[in-house]
Amino acid sequence: MGQYRIAVVVGSLRRESFNRKLATAIARLGPPEFAFTQVEIGDLPLYNQDDDTNQAPAVKRLKAEISASSGVLFVTAEYNRSIPGVLKNALDNASRPYGQSAWAGKPAGILGASVG
Repeated sequence: MGQYRIAVVVGSLRRESFNRKLATAIARLGPPEFAFTQVEIGDLPLYNQDDDTNQAPAVKRLKAEISASSGVLFVTAEYNRSIPGVLKNALDNASRPYGQSAWAGKPAGILGASVG
């Protein structure tokens, strides 16, 4: 059996994020047929539809990393009963322009950790 490339999107920018620690533990303890790679989302520009025809290098990199993966694992916090803004921004950037979503057809999972 081949190796499955899993893009791990951590929905927190905090250095000591519990979710970043969880993502690191999953990569270390996961089955050997899965290669987990954390995808950087903190360097993305705020999504602007005017930029769809000339996407920033960070957006192109994100889309390439997601497209090259077999699946996506979101490891994220909950902020104010919703997803963190940095994650929403990554979802928006990688899903545009219309019809060119890097997320399309990707199996995905969601995990989260919290102190409370």
